Amino acid sequence: MPTELPSSSGPSAGGTRQGDGDGDGDGGINEDRPPHYAENHAYQMQLPMTAGQRARGEASAKLIRKELERVRREGGTGRYGVFGAERIAAALKRLGCGEEHGVYIAQGFYSVDTGGACVSGRVTKDALTSKVHGVYAEPQPGTGPCVKNQGGH
Repeated sequence: MPTELPSSSGPSAGGTRQGDGDGDGDGGINEDRPPHYAENHAYQMQLPMTAGQRARGEASAKLIRKELERVRREGGTGRYGVFGAERIAAALKRLGCGEEHGVYIAQGFYSVDTGGACVSGRVTKDALTSKVHGVYAEPQPGTGPCVKNQGGH
């Protein structure tokens, strides 16, 4: 018999996952999932970052956002308000980011490995997003270390 009232961080109604809300399934608590879910999805896990890696990622994200905001101000989006890969690649190249940084660009999405931390996001006519996160244990093949694997391992 419990001796304390349940906290607000306990399981929510309907058994949905508590966590950061990004839907990645990357370590929320009180998850109501089938047995072996964690093992079967381990290939999608992000590796932990050190404080230095996170700081480097945050600093890089600031520079990347500034350069990509310039691209947005210049205009010229394509289908669905998404900027073309060549425009995003040119902006990242101005910052010195290239293949050696695991750069991946597709349909307005971009990702850059800053050395143990990733900066990923989208560039559209209406929004510019960025997120600093760890590299993936098993990234999507052919994309670099910062793109979540959509298949299996």
